Amino acid sequence: MTLRRLGLQGKIVLIIAVAVVSVVAVSTYIAMLLTRQLVEEDTYRKALAQARSIAQQLEDEHALEDPAVLLRGLRQLEHNFPSITQADVFTHVPSHQLIVSTGPKDQVLELDHIPDIQNYNDYQQPDSDQITIDTPDGNYWIMGTTIHSNGRSIACLNLKVSKLHLSEITERLVLRNLLVTLAGLGFLILVIHIFFLKSIRGPVKEMIRVMDSAEGKSLAARARVRSHDEIGQLAERLNRMLARIENFNAELAQKVQDATAELARRNEELKRINEELFETQKTLARSERLAIAGQLAAGLAHEIGTPLNSISGHVQLLARQGVGGASGARRLEIIERQIDSIVRTVRQLLSWTRQFDLRLEQVDVRQLLEDSLTLSSPALQHRKINVVRSWGRNCPRVYADPGYLQQVFLNLINNSMDAMPTGGTLTIRTRFQDSEKEVIIEVEDTGIGIAPDTLQRIFEPMFTTKKMGTGAGLGLAISDQIVRQHRGSIRAESEVGRGTRFTIVLPVDCREQIEATSAAPLDSRVGLPG
Repeated sequence: MTLRRLGLQGKIVLIIAVAVVSVVAVSTYIAMLLTRQLVEEDTYRKALAQARSIAQQLEDEHALEDPAVLLRGLRQLEHNFPSITQADVFTHVPSHQLIVSTGPKDQVLELDHIPDIQNYNDYQQPDSDQITIDTPDGNYWIMGTTIHSNGRSIACLNLKVSKLHLSEITERLVLRNLLVTLAGLGFLILVIHIFFLKSIRGPVKEMIRVMDSAEGKSLAARARVRSHDEIGQLAERLNRMLARIENFNAELAQKVQDATAELARRNEELKRINEELFETQKTLARSERLAIAGQLAAGLAHEIGTPLNSISGHVQLLARQGVGGASGARRLEIIERQIDSIVRTVRQLLSWTRQFDLRLEQVDVRQLLEDSLTLSSPALQHRKINVVRSWGRNCPRVYADPGYLQQVFLNLINNSMDAMPTGGTLTIRTRFQDSEKEVIIEVEDTGIGIAPDTLQRIFEPMFTTKKMGTGAGLGLAISDQIVRQHRGSIRAESEVGRGTRFTIVLPVDCREQIEATSAAPLDSRVGLPG
C-alpha cells in the first residue's frame, strides 16, 4: 500500500510514529553509550576498591606464607565480585615469582608479557601503587596493585576484571527502554486513533455518508454537528447547502410537475382528437369500401347466380342419370363441390359487405360454446383433438344474437382444428370481469402458431394462410365484424410452434349501444344456388 492510498488518519499516525521512533532510537543510542560509560566507571571503581582492600589485607608478610589460605581468599573474592575472573599474587621485583593464581597455569597475569608493556617498572608511577591496563581485545582490565609491609613493597596483586557483563547490562537496559518505547508508542497511537475517530474520522465519515445520500437524490439527510471547530463548521455549512439545494429542487420539481401535468392533459386531449379523427377516417373509408364492395358483390352474385343455378342443375341431372359410370360420377362430384365452394365464397363476401340484422336475446355463452363443440365433435374426434373446458363461476348471460355468435365460435374452432392436423389440445375458457361488466371467452390451441407478420393481418378481408381453394380469407374478418357489432372486441396472440389464443370480450348488455336497424341480407335478394 503506497502512502498516497493511506487515509488522513493513517498518514498522521505514520508520521508521528516515524518521528517518535527516530527520536527514541537516537535517545536510546545516546543513553546506551552514557549508561555503558557509567557502568564501566562504576565497575572500575569497585574493582580498584577491591584490589586496595585485598592489598591491605595482605600487608602482613605471614599472610603470604600459606598459599592455600591465600587461594581460598582470592576465590572468595571472585565469588563476591563476579567481574573479577582471575587473581594472581607475585613476589616483588626483581624476583617476580608467582605465589598463587586462581586461573590456569598457562594464563598467569605476568604484566611484562602483555603486549606494549616491557616490565613492571614501565607503568608503575612514582606517586601511585596501582596501574590498569586494557587487554588488546578490550574485554578485560588488568589491574596491578603493590602490596606494602613496613613501608616496603613485598608483593604485587594482579586482577583480571571482565567487561563482558557491561554489554549484558547495556542490552538489558536497551531492551527495557525499547519495550517501554513500544508500549508508549502503542498507547500514543491508540490515543491518536481515538482522537481521530471521535473528532475527525467520525464527523468526516458522516459528512461523506450525507454527500453520498445527496448524490443518490436523497437530500433529506443531515450531518450531526459535534463540535464548534473547523470540522463542526464544515458540517454546518454542508447542512445549509443541502437545505438550499433541497428547497430549490422542491420548487423545481413542483414547476416540472405542473408543466408535465399540463402537457399530459394537452397530450391526452390531442390523442383523443387524433383517435376520433382516425376512427372517423377509418369509418368513412370502410363505409366507402363496403358500399363499393357491396355493389360489386351484389352485381357479381346476380351475374353468376343464374349460371351457377343452371350448371348446378345440369350436374345434378347428370349425376342422377349415371352418365360416365363411376369415373364420370367422381368428376361430377368434384364439379359440384367446386360450385358449393363458389357459393360459400360469394355468400361470405355478401355477409362481409353488409350490417348484420342482430336479434338480441339473453344468451348463455357456456351453453352456446357446448353446442358449438357438439356440432364440431365428429371432426374433433377424427383429428384426435382433446377438448379442455374451463368455465368461470358466476358468468352471467349476455345480450347477443345466438346465431351470429355461434358462427364466430364455430369459425374459431374450425381454425384451431386446421392448425392441429395431427391432433392436439383445444382449450376453451370463460370468465366474468365484474369491474367492466364483461364476459371474456378464450379459444386456445396447441397448433402450429402464426408468425408475427402474419398475425397482424389475420382480420383483414380476403387474407388467408390456407391452401388455394380451402378458404376465402373472410372467416376472421366476418367474426371481427360480428363481435364489433356486439360492441365487443376480439384479439389474437400466437407463438410459432406453441399455438394460438383468441380472446373475445363481450359486454353483458349492449342493447343501448346497438342501433335498431341494420341492412337487409343481400343474398336473400340474389338467386344463388342453395
